[in-house]
Amino acid sequence: MIAALFASAPVDAPDSTPVGVWQDSSGRVRVEIAPCGDRLCGTVVWFRWPNDAQGLPLVDLRDKDPALRARPVMGLKILDGLRRTGERTWADGKLYNPDDGETYQVSVSIQDDGALRLRAYVLLPLFGQTRIFTRVR
Repeated sequence: MIAALFASAPVDAPDSTPVGVWQDSSGRVRVEIAPCGDRLCGTVVWFRWPNDAQGLPLVDLRDKDPALRARPVMGLKILDGLRRTGERTWADGKLYNPDDGETYQVSVSIQDDGALRLRAYVLLPLFGQTRIFTRVR
């Protein structure tokens, strides 16, 4: 009977939550998504090249607030406030992009193949960009 229960469970069923560590499609960065109260947040946990040309840790040079430009990008919270809106969708979040110092509205969804689809935009999702992430753990 126990064997029948395991046999009926799909082996490759994608996880239905974004909680975990995700790598962008370029393989450049990994972000850990975790609960933040009743929402989800994401923190940079790995870089392919974590240091600048002088061997120092990368810092948030493009932040609009000069007082924040010395903070390390490693460990930086870049995703905030994602609220579950469906079985595999989250919205109403904010994404801070250290590459340009801008903050965008963001929504994420888990695709049928288990990939995370992140849509960052200004005003309307129509005017945004989509990035695909794969689960690392």
